[in-house]
Amino acid sequence: MSAVPEIITDEAAFLTFNMLWSSLNEVTWFVAGFMIFRLALWAGIIPSKLGPSFMKPKGTRPAKNTSVESSPVSQAICRDSAAGNYESILASWQLEKEKTHLSGSALQAVSQALLKLDSASLTEELTDYFSRHPSRAKAHTVNSIVGELLRGGHAHLAKDFLAKLQAEKLTSAIPLRSLDAVVAAFASQADVESVKELLAAWDNESWGSGANAAVRGFVKSRQPELALEQLAQLQHRGLQLQAATASGLFASITSPKVGISLGRLLESLKGFSIPAEPLAGLMQTCLTEKDMETARALDSFCREQKLQLTFAISEPLLKLAAKKDEAWAMALFQEMQEKSMFLSEGLCGSVMASCGEPRHIQLAEAIQKHLRDRKMTSLATYKTLMKVYATCNLLEKACNIYEDILADEIKPDQVMINCLLKFALKIGRNDLSQRVFSQGGYDSNSVLWLIRAAGQQGDLKQVFSLLQEQESKGAVAAALYNSVLDICMTHGTEDQVQELFVKMRSKNLVTLVTFNTLMKGYSAKNDFQKAHALLKDIKSCGLTPDSASYNCLIGAAVAQGNHDSAWAVFNEMGKAGLEPDNFTLSIVMKIVRKTANRQEAQRGMAVLDNCHFKICEDEVLVNTVLDACIHLRDIPRLKWVVSEIQRAKMIPSVQNYGLIIKAYACLKDIDRCWALWQQMTKDRGLVPSDVALSCMLDAMVSAGQVEAAIELFREWRSLVPPNTIIFSNLIKGFAARGDADGAMKMFEELKEAGLQMNLVAYSTLVDAQAKSGNVEKAMELMSEMRRDGIEPNTITYSSLLKGLCMKGDLDQGLKVFKEMASLGLHPDTVMFNTLLDGAVRCSRFSLCDQVIEEMKATGVEASNFTTSIVVKMWGRRRKLEKAEQTVREAAWAGKQQLDSKLCTCLLSACFHNNSPMRALELLQEFKTWPNCDGADSSTYEHVVENLMKTKLLKEAVEVAMEASQLAACHASLRPLSLDVLRSLQVALERKGAEKLFAPLQDISNAATCLIPEGEEFTQSFGIPDSVAVKSAGNGISSKPFW
Repeated sequence: MSAVPEIITDEAAFLTFNMLWSSLNEVTWFVAGFMIFRLALWAGIIPSKLGPSFMKPKGTRPAKNTSVESSPVSQAICRDSAAGNYESILASWQLEKEKTHLSGSALQAVSQALLKLDSASLTEELTDYFSRHPSRAKAHTVNSIVGELLRGGHAHLAKDFLAKLQAEKLTSAIPLRSLDAVVAAFASQADVESVKELLAAWDNESWGSGANAAVRGFVKSRQPELALEQLAQLQHRGLQLQAATASGLFASITSPKVGISLGRLLESLKGFSIPAEPLAGLMQTCLTEKDMETARALDSFCREQKLQLTFAISEPLLKLAAKKDEAWAMALFQEMQEKSMFLSEGLCGSVMASCGEPRHIQLAEAIQKHLRDRKMTSLATYKTLMKVYATCNLLEKACNIYEDILADEIKPDQVMINCLLKFALKIGRNDLSQRVFSQGGYDSNSVLWLIRAAGQQGDLKQVFSLLQEQESKGAVAAALYNSVLDICMTHGTEDQVQELFVKMRSKNLVTLVTFNTLMKGYSAKNDFQKAHALLKDIKSCGLTPDSASYNCLIGAAVAQGNHDSAWAVFNEMGKAGLEPDNFTLSIVMKIVRKTANRQEAQRGMAVLDNCHFKICEDEVLVNTVLDACIHLRDIPRLKWVVSEIQRAKMIPSVQNYGLIIKAYACLKDIDRCWALWQQMTKDRGLVPSDVALSCMLDAMVSAGQVEAAIELFREWRSLVPPNTIIFSNLIKGFAARGDADGAMKMFEELKEAGLQMNLVAYSTLVDAQAKSGNVEKAMELMSEMRRDGIEPNTITYSSLLKGLCMKGDLDQGLKVFKEMASLGLHPDTVMFNTLLDGAVRCSRFSLCDQVIEEMKATGVEASNFTTSIVVKMWGRRRKLEKAEQTVREAAWAGKQQLDSKLCTCLLSACFHNNSPMRALELLQEFKTWPNCDGADSSTYEHVVENLMKTKLLKEAVEVAMEASQLAACHASLRPLSLDVLRSLQVALERKGAEKLFAPLQDISNAATCLIPEGEEFTQSFGIPDSVAVKSAGNGISSKPFW
């Protein structure tokens, strides 16, 4: 396991400590400033009027007039308002409005009551009161009344109220914020005319504030065009954009309901002096949402408009860039230093911590250098850098940190010591282990790592010396003994193992881990029998074997290729009441990947079907499951796995990305491959591994995007050093589209790069030349291959043989076949298929018989393609019964799953032999055959088309009906194509039998409506144990998915 998790808690502690330390500093400086300011006030250095009232000397504080606030009438009205007694409020109002000065709270309560019971008279009532009592017409009171009206949705009433106050010469009581609020209310209702009317009556300064409010209101009402139009008017008058307006506009970018694009908004904001606060707020949102595109655009906008990039803007921008783009982050970091911004230890630590996953080593080291130059390094920052190195598997650099720590006079804590020992162990730095250990301050975990380091060197003397030293100090933990036992199993003798085991038993330190350690050791020595016998010893000691015990045995059996023993242990595990866990399933997937037995592979996949845990929680398990499904070309299960990955919202590692891309390539979904590639490289800023790049290139060339693959290869070549596998995929792309010259150019480029060709690359080149008909060049490549010390295999010979057969040169092909056999290479199924197919094409049936007999004699298993070639051969030889017998025997033998293409081939042989009725009989018989997928939509289309050719229109309609009924109730089958249905309809109309088509059309329409499309199908696809859907109309049943 990686050492990274051991550092995570310390990094969190570092961040927490830094936050607390910063807060403490701020409080300390605030208290100091407060005391100095207060002393200055008392000494008269600062005028007392500049200080707050509570800091003024006693006797200078003005007496507060509370007569209005504490009047009985005001208090009574406020109490009635709290109780919701609006009638009582209005009764008091009518009695007291002419003679009593009411408080602001009481007037607000009166406005509420009037709104509820007599809104028509509200404007008249309140303005009359303020006219009689002008001292109560205060801005804050008017503003609270306007706010009450607007909260109730009475914008027009608020407008009339303010207009009435203005008419009564009470303009001074009308605050600008009330006018803005009314404008914003009309704008939020998209009432353009009222907005224009209000703004037209104001002077230029008031107009600017109102226009800002209108922009905010239009954004709230989701009227982007009106908002931008108002913004343009504001700019035309050269007025200021308020911070709140800018914040509202920026918030609209992230709201799809408003619909203002980032580019359009920034274009509209050109020329404004935008306050820093909203810019900083938007940048912080970009950091939270990991929105790199918006952050880049905003950064460019600020620079173009010469807006100051304050620390509040630059800080989140740097943090985001650190996760996505190292070069950009480096430039920002340098710029912040040049602007003399204070880069605190906390900020530097946070940015450095972001460098691990995207492998931004240069940035992390630049930050560390900045801290060291200013003597700001601490144990926490060194731990963060160590974590970055460990995440990137740069353990040598992680170990070298020790020198800098000592130079900076920082004392490592126990966690760092253990990590250093662990890293030193992994890279063989025994000198560092000894040096760290000699400094003292170690604990039992440190000793454990030292023992493991000595064990890695095979130094048993040192191992036992360390153990004896710990024994002399007192009790030793079982974990330490188990580690020594593990080393003895690897480097020691059986006597040493038994002696140590006896000692552990005498100290009562034998645990289940002890037995599992022994089991692992014997398994590594390929002594499966001794490892398996330990199960009885475990039980005899009163212990119960756990999943780890059984997984160890299953893994050992699989490593030895002993699958029968692996399944036997798997069954024992089930009898013990233990469910397979993620480790068990991962081992079983290896069986699936290795086995050539189809039934064993299906048994392994059944374990996957029955697992009751989430596979996406284990990256290794996801990889093994994907690899097994891709290997088997098990499309239904592969769709299920990728849908589980999407549903779990799994964040793949760089290693995961390669196989997930490969899975989507297998599903022929190149768009999803591109989406994953963009997510990995653009959104997350990760540098792909050579495996991930190879998988992406393979997906692209398989989809025919060879030019784009070459472009992608050139783009990443400087960051991901090319290898032979990457070149092989590109060569394959050119070969697949028949561009033998392009394949040779890539071959030349590979040699120029100083890379060594491998067997796959040479075989692909041979295949490209053979397919293009240039067999002589293919033979030259085979000679060059041998000169490079690479011997051709059956795939290489098969490609050459296929080229010869395509040219019709079977005699030369037979020579190649015999040459391969003379070299000790055993022809495989593909080789026999190639020769057999060539013989059938050339109608050399005696050679066909010879190849079939030799294939049986050598024990080579026939594939579906083999059987289809044999069926085609018997069809051409006019021996239909032989073709039927071949397929029937293959189905009942159970050695292969007959696919729908093979069924189509047999039906085609029937039509070729003028036996259409026999084809119809076989179409129904397929449903009863074991190990047979039966007919699919393409099969039905083939039958319908051939029945039309033989003028059997009634039978064609019946078959089309059957296919359409299946498609209507079975989501995995597509309906018949429109071209086939149109052809059948035209044929029926010509015969005057168009009535036969009506029921078929209804069923076909229903089936078409059930076709799932695109992403919805991928996400809704489930893998059932077995699917057998029967149509109520005719008892037609479909086959299971597998």
